[in-house]
Amino acid sequence: RVECPVNLLPMSATPMVSWATTVRPSAVRKSAPAPRARTIRAFPGGTPQGGNAASNRSRRCLRVSVSTAEENVATSSTRMATVEENKGVVYPSNLRCALQVNVPTPEVDDAAYSLSNYMRLPVDQYVGIELPMGAEMKRVPGDSTLFQLEIPGLKFLSLEVKPVVRVRVRLIGDGEEVLTWTGQSGHPGGKTPEWRAEEAARLAELAIKAECVDDDDEPEECPTPPPAATPMGRPEREDVVLHGPCVLIEAISCRVEGKTVEELGVNDLFVFRGTTCFRWRSRGDGTDAGPVPSRTGPGGEDEAGTGWAAAPVVGAKKLKDGQSCIVGWADIGVGVDPPGPFALLPQSFAEKVGDAVMRTTLKALQSVFLNGLAKDYSKWATDEKYRAAREVAAAAAAEEAGL
Repeated sequence: RVECPVNLLPMSATPMVSWATTVRPSAVRKSAPAPRARTIRAFPGGTPQGGNAASNRSRRCLRVSVSTAEENVATSSTRMATVEENKGVVYPSNLRCALQVNVPTPEVDDAAYSLSNYMRLPVDQYVGIELPMGAEMKRVPGDSTLFQLEIPGLKFLSLEVKPVVRVRVRLIGDGEEVLTWTGQSGHPGGKTPEWRAEEAARLAELAIKAECVDDDDEPEECPTPPPAATPMGRPEREDVVLHGPCVLIEAISCRVEGKTVEELGVNDLFVFRGTTCFRWRSRGDGTDAGPVPSRTGPGGEDEAGTGWAAAPVVGAKKLKDGQSCIVGWADIGVGVDPPGPFALLPQSFAEKVGDAVMRTTLKALQSVFLNGLAKDYSKWATDEKYRAAREVAAAAAAEEAGL
């Protein structure tokens, strides 16, 4: 048996689950030799839910913690890092980016081809919209709501990487509500002051139990030192309610490709979070008589006092009363445990550079995509042959994807 010191795992007032159930064997590199079954010592009385990434050593220990079951064999280092497996995890470095894009979109007079009818079409329409920077949007076989976005050639300091993001796209209907993530409000790391106080008390208790007393000449076997405190992180929440109607795009998983980042094991050391929301104002559903759409929707939360108040607005800075339009909000967050030499960079510097890279990329993607969507609406609304060809292409793509 090999026992690895466990880095801090966030606590919960609910009954605690065994740490062994949260070990992710898929995080092991494929090139590693098949290890023996290994265990991690749980906290006394059970293991708190979640985890953090404050210690590179602990994270590397987790990557070699696997069972001998056949289904838990090591996988490629370019695996997709999923949002679900990283819930509750707080990483040492955190990047953030948010922006709003306003695109005036003139409507045709025929109500059958209104902007609201177009925006409520099946989500497979997004595959055909042109993207900048050589980016591509592809279907994921077997699920009509899953798509894969690939963005080649992004540079972070001396690294060139290719992010591959898998997203779920769905139409939230009138009167529907859905809970979403945001990196523009909430508590640091998503942890409340009460949670932090509970953690501090638990760590103090563990520190006492970990004291090593040497009262004779015999070698002492000292207890495992207590884990480090959870990093503070940047504000985030999981409970922002978005009200329909809107088109919602949420990140499900991500990986970064590139020789250097794969050698550094970056895909085992980060999580990508993203929520993008599209709304519209249209004569087709009477929303043209209402105010400019808000991110959270009709009757939704007022975000004036959050990071959204300072988020840049791209495109039309101010929309006219009654003007039909498409409005999009993108909210992106990346948590990372910097590997190798990047761990030596000052955190504030690394986050500032990362924020800038994400902001530039997101601005290009979101603005070009929404302007492409507006142009596609215009063609769809005025060209009967295009509508027919579009339906045929969508059916063929669905068949190819096994849907």
